[in-house]
Amino acid sequence: MTSQNSTAPSTEARANRLVHPVDLVVSSIILTGVGYLFYETTQFDEVSPLFAQNIQPAMYPQLLLWIIGLLACLLPFEHILLTKKGKNIDKDRSEAVHPLTQLTIGFLIAIVLASPYLGMLLTMITICLVMPRLWGYRKPIPILLFAGVFPVVVSLVFSKVLRVYFDSGIFGIAL
Repeated sequence: MTSQNSTAPSTEARANRLVHPVDLVVSSIILTGVGYLFYETTQFDEVSPLFAQNIQPAMYPQLLLWIIGLLACLLPFEHILLTKKGKNIDKDRSEAVHPLTQLTIGFLIAIVLASPYLGMLLTMITICLVMPRLWGYRKPIPILLFAGVFPVVVSLVFSKVLRVYFDSGIFGIAL
């Protein structure tokens, strides 16, 4: 039961604000990450103009980061559009984060940390084997086919067609 003297703004009060406070915090976190990653892209080695083909290695990731940053800047104002459409942005947010979401985040953090050791191919195979099972898909044959075919096709496209090579990890497995 809520108290009428509560200092926390109600859902209706938040909807009437120009900036949604929850989305402002989320946007700040995203923009901090974008800023750090953008700085990291400035540390990329420059490619000789002969091989750059009018695009330096940092240009594509920086373009993506600009787009993510722009969308993050618009996020605190999203509630205004949804309110005009008669939707309440805070309705679904009152529910706790599902434990499966937390488990998925934990697994993805672990696999990202393990990827330098596993290499790109084994990392993709592991993700393709674990994620469907984690999310409740139980048919083993489609999972095995997906985990066997998809990573191999992606690896072949990158290594043979695009000539982009990824680390093979400590096991030395690469295509």
